[in-house]
Amino acid sequence: MGESLAADFVSELLGSRQLADLASRIYRLGDALRTKLVGGLVGLAPANTASIFFFARCFKTYQAAVELLRMGFWQDAAVLARVLREAEYQLCWITKGGDDIARLFLENYERHKRKVMRTLAECGDPEIRLQAQAVVERTPADKTLDKWWTNWWSPKRHQGIGWLAGKKLGRKAYPLEYEYLSAFVHTSPALLGFYSHEPNGGAGVTVETRPGVSDENREFAGTVAFSIFAAFVDACDAFAQQMEFGFKDELTQINDRIREQFIK
Repeated sequence: MGESLAADFVSELLGSRQLADLASRIYRLGDALRTKLVGGLVGLAPANTASIFFFARCFKTYQAAVELLRMGFWQDAAVLARVLREAEYQLCWITKGGDDIARLFLENYERHKRKVMRTLAECGDPEIRLQAQAVVERTPADKTLDKWWTNWWSPKRHQGIGWLAGKKLGRKAYPLEYEYLSAFVHTSPALLGFYSHEPNGGAGVTVETRPGVSDENREFAGTVAFSIFAAFVDACDAFAQQMEFGFKDELTQINDRIREQFIK
């Protein structure tokens, strides 16, 4: 990739220059994929269209998550780590299932628009209700699209993101990584020690309301960084394969760097 891209997406991360260097390299990978996408002729088959959406979503969320880490809001970055992993699962399911699976995603886009209009027709302000009702009345009924699905890939409640990750993609790390990150989304009691705890070697209590990372939580903050990096790189890998962009050597090198950094 060209060195014309920003050499330092971030100059320091969680007090580590090495983490910052890795974050910047991953950013350059994402930017190179974006550049290749907007600079070339891309067929808009359903799988490509859906994959482009998920790549764009992941790339912007990656940047936001790293910015939160840089500013010392690592707990909030954990929320975005889960967002990244959830989007990466869906992107990989689309690249695995091709156009047949991607069509379910695109159909659900239409299904969601229909549901929004029906909701506005019932619950919106009076003027909005009239406009929404007019849209509903001139939209042809559709037996499939008028039925609300639990997820875009399935109407069955038990076939949620855990089913997708474990049963369809074989992601063995799902129960540990995704479910633990979910605690930050749902404000689980499991988070108690990440916001209030006894300081190492001292009396009193440490309350984490200001930006920064306490010594007690530094290791877990590093784990959050790992999840952010790994999820986005996995998404880049799936996207590059779907679009036939290459980047295999760069992806391999970055994954090696991630393992060297985090897996002792």
